[in-house]
Amino acid sequence: MPLVLSEREGAVARLTLNDPKSYNSLGLDLLGEFNAALDQAIADPAVRVILLTGAGKGFCSGAQFGAGIFDQGDAVGAMMRERISPLIETLHASPKPVVTAVNGAAAGAGVGVALAGDIVFAARSARFILSFVKLGAVLDGGTSQFLQRSIGAARTRALALSGEALPAQTAADWGLVWRCVDDEHLLATAHEMAQRLADGPPLAIAAIKQQLDRAWADDLAPALDAEAEAQSRAFVTQDLKEGAAAFVERRAPRFVGR
Repeated sequence: MPLVLSEREGAVARLTLNDPKSYNSLGLDLLGEFNAALDQAIADPAVRVILLTGAGKGFCSGAQFGAGIFDQGDAVGAMMRERISPLIETLHASPKPVVTAVNGAAAGAGVGVALAGDIVFAARSARFILSFVKLGAVLDGGTSQFLQRSIGAARTRALALSGEALPAQTAADWGLVWRCVDDEHLLATAHEMAQRLADGPPLAIAAIKQQLDRAWADDLAPALDAEAEAQSRAFVTQDLKEGAAAFVERRAPRFVGR
């Protein structure tokens, strides 16, 4: 049985973490399949958007316990650098937008997997748990950065130091995720957003993702200069001409990624 299901509907590639018995924990085999499926979706020219979710009652429970994980000592850092960190970086830096549908609990590094995407929907029953402290471990999976940038230092510190679960609705109210939706509507709502992005201009979407990441750490002047440079590149694309024509003609644009 594949540990990551990969399906395509039009220009949307859906990746489903598929180890529900372990609540889709990040074992080495699942990580290997996840990295491979993600690379394939990004490389496929027919794919414009990636939709990520989990099978069963949980989204991702973080590191897989057992298999001697607690006996690794300081070697655990090398495993993270080899398997988990590249996955988080690839998800976050993907030129194709990633829509995440958090169908249940996200815990530990599973929170980082959820938040590495661009637009995150959470089922009403979902919750986000920085469970590291309960094990005597520390933050990983990008959680030290993703949460502070989204909900601020005070809330992040409380969640990280207490290990308290954050309900989906509160996560949406605080701005950690885009929207909390009823469980039965989660996938349909996430797919609707994925399809909307798939119909959009792929070059502009990829450039906007880069702009937002760069501008976060830039001062205003270099951010403005980078915007001007990026806009110059956008204005010579076929998609820009199509978007302008569609606006004048009051019709839906047909973007081709050129």
